[in-house]
Amino acid sequence: MAFRSASFILCLLFAIPRMTIAGETLDAAAMDEMHKHFSEAYNRGDLNSMAATFTENAVRVTPSGIFQGRDDIRRSFSDALKLGLHDYSVQRTVSRPEGAFVFNAGTWEAKMGDRPFHGYYSSILTSENGQLRIIEETVAVAAP
Repeated sequence: MAFRSASFILCLLFAIPRMTIAGETLDAAAMDEMHKHFSEAYNRGDLNSMAATFTENAVRVTPSGIFQGRDDIRRSFSDALKLGLHDYSVQRTVSRPEGAFVFNAGTWEAKMGDRPFHGYYSSILTSENGQLRIIEETVAVAAP
């Protein structure tokens, strides 16, 4: 019986997607939680929380331009909010470890007024002081 219980627990542990970056083991839930907090911050217009998702020297590439550093990235989010984008959500569809980093890609959705928008993103994550941070992100808007 003990062998069967131990086998079951090992199967569960291997079934949970985990990856190691910067010496820390992360699971998919940690990345999903980061996206959830970012979406919540976006939808309440919390620029500081949105910018804190990025490393101090991160780079963000969008259809509006290339933004370098957390302060510049904060300004890019301010401009997006001024456009009236709301109801933002993100869905991670690909994750894979690459040395000390994790590559993610997925989709995003938002609305401007009643008009829906969606697109795609890719990002490279690292661990900074025990927190997941984005070091590089590229965002694209889907063609209509």
